[in-house]
Amino acid sequence: MGLNGLGGLGGNNQNNQPQTQTTGLGGLGGLGSGLGGANQNTASKPVSLKKGQKVSLKKAASDMGLDANTLSKIHIGLGWDTNKFDGKDFDLDVFTFAVKGNGKVRNEKDFVFFGNKQPAGLGIALSGDNRTGQGSGDDESVLADLNTVPAEIQKIIFAITIYEGKERGQNFGMVENAFVRLVDQNTNKEFLRYDLSEDYSLETAVVVGEIYRHNGEWKFNANGSGFNDGLPALCACYGVDAE
Repeated sequence: MGLNGLGGLGGNNQNNQPQTQTTGLGGLGGLGSGLGGANQNTASKPVSLKKGQKVSLKKAASDMGLDANTLSKIHIGLGWDTNKFDGKDFDLDVFTFAVKGNGKVRNEKDFVFFGNKQPAGLGIALSGDNRTGQGSGDDESVLADLNTVPAEIQKIIFAITIYEGKERGQNFGMVENAFVRLVDQNTNKEFLRYDLSEDYSLETAVVVGEIYRHNGEWKFNANGSGFNDGLPALCACYGVDAE
């Protein structure tokens, strides 16, 4: 399946400026101004995972005192900082793959990126684009309504890539403080977090985490897997034709 208009993969930043905040997904388009400090006023701390650990979303939410039965609309925030010792600008982007049980997308619409930010009927939307990684809080985010994700979709994969990483001599060894966090949209409370502490070197793309179905419930896997060939390698892995 081809991705018409994808052109130079990851090159959203020159000619594809983010549009006005998308709406839909039952109001998921509005992120709300308080998400950046979602867990600052709670006594409980979010569940913190290390690479390879898995946890039920309902359990993590319950540990934060949230009503796990109403957990559905989730803000997935991703952030990072870059070391600028090479003198070149960094451009990191978030990509999401919604895949079936065989680990492949159904079609190109299950690949959520700057040119396909809110596919109809998928229950997933990409919001925002921070080109530099500067500032605190989330650099980019994904909104998901798990109750509306099609039953065929068994896993939602979240990845960060460095645009033209090889050409610019950049890799994730130059990226630090990368994280992914999950926030309950109903309460604006962060209930799960994975801080990537791995020492990457040549990798230009990293799968930071996955939300997946298991025995009728959603779980999170702190993946942290690196790819040397950037976005094309991710597309090949998950069945997206990038030509």
